[in-house]
Amino acid sequence: MVKTKRNPTKIKKILKKRGYEKGKLPKGKVAHHVKPVAEGGKNTPKNIRVTSESKHKKIHKNRRKRGKI
Repeated sequence: MVKTKRNPTKIKKILKKRGYEKGKLPKGKVAHHVKPVAEGGKNTPKNIRVTSESKHKKIHKNRRKRGKI
């Protein structure tokens, strides 16, 4: 598997298109890759979601429990 890297410039561009001024998220929000970059996920609009920090932590906690991370 070829690992890709997070690309902050690309992510910023996606966030701008979604209406976030200057590509910055409000406090308490984070960009989440649905399929992790480490597992071959890409920096595409389909693979990036904006979630709250608490929801993001829960997602990763559940992945660890299932053995995905």
